[in-house]
Formats: sequence, C-alpha cells, structure tokens
Amino acid sequence: MGTKSGTYQDVYIKRDNEMVSLKKDVTDFCEKYIKPVHPENWDWSVRDFDTPENDPTSAEARAIGNVILSDLNENVSTDVDLSTMNNVESIKAYLNPNSKHEPFNMREFAFALKVELEHGKIKDVNVTNNHPFLTAMIALAHMTETLTYYQRLKVMEAEGEIYEIMRKIEATTSEKEKWYKQLMEAEEELKEARSGLDDRLERMDDIPTLTIIGD
Repeated sequence: MGTKSGTYQDVYIKRDNEMVSLKKDVTDFCEKYIKPVHPENWDWSVRDFDTPENDPTSAEARAIGNVILSDLNENVSTDVDLSTMNNVESIKAYLNPNSKHEPFNMREFAFALKVELEHGKIKDVNVTNNHPFLTAMIALAHMTETLTYYQRLKVMEAEGEIYEIMRKIEATTSEKEKWYKQLMEAEEELKEARSGLDDRLERMDDIPTLTIIGD
C-alpha cells in the first residue's frame, strides 16, 4: 500500500513505563524537557526549522543530552534500544555535563540536531516528526563512528561547494564575477570549518578512544 509523500508513519516509544505514540510524545517531550530551557517556541512539532533563528540551541541540546545520558546510565528500556549503541562510553563522556569541554560539545550537538532535523518535517520524507529524542539518536548514531563526524561534515560540504563553484566558473562565459565572489565566501567557510575541526580535535582528551572502529 502506498502512502502520500511526506506522510508520517506512527511509531511508539517507551517512556516512563508507558508506550507512547511518537506523534503525541513530541509535544509532551518538548513541554517537559525543552520548554524549561527555551520557553518561547518550545514545541518542535510546530517550530519552523527552515528559519535559522529557530535552530536548536545549546541549552536544548543539553536538555536532550541529559535525557539520553540518564537512560544510558540507568539502563532504562526504550523502544530505541540504547543498550546496543556502539562506543557507548565515548558517547557518555561526550554528553557528560561535567566535561571541561561541555560548552563546546553542546554547541556541536546543537548543530548535529539541526542537521538531522532533515529527517523530520522540514523534508519531504518525515521519519522523526521532529521528535528531539529520535533526532538526537540519529546524530549519535553517526557520532558512534567518530566524534569528529559533524566537524568533518562541515569541511566536506565546504570543499564540495568550492568544487562545484569552480566547475561553474570553468563552464560559464558570463556572471564570472558573481561566481568568484561566491568562491571567496566558500573558501572562507572552508577555513572556518577546518578551524572548527581543529578545535574538536583539541578537545578529545576526556573522551575514551572508540572500542569499535569501522563496520
């Protein structure tokens, strides 16, 4: 049976010993965990994440991370089985609110949430319904492969943009000035992305090395 593009298929998760519809739990979760740290526009189910000013904040990332960390530390059973997460000790160290690099980690985690919201309502295929917990789990799934994932993603995207602009410059005979301007902007973005990766690499000292590397 086919479904209309963008239709959200309901999923249930276990929270506080009850099975809860994800459609319903988005608002409930946000009211419980997001609203105290982000009182305005706190409901992710209706928040316009296409607008940059509505990007997830470090405070929101911290609140979501604390829920996941609590589940990991207490071995709480959820339908998203956290017990199967690879490199869990590294993830716990990353989410640790007492980490000396906690502000940097949470800014980065907020960016990761922004990236993975593409699996929610802002794209045609809606998997998470903007649920903060599931959005975070997608981000952490990438980070179990390498804690540098999102900083490397910024570098890769900037390099890809530069490559495509260069192709455009070579292929076009008009508007070259416009494309050279975009090239300069992209090169600056790449510089910032590489600096961000360097910052990440300098802040790995309190995160255990990965137990599982590769597939």
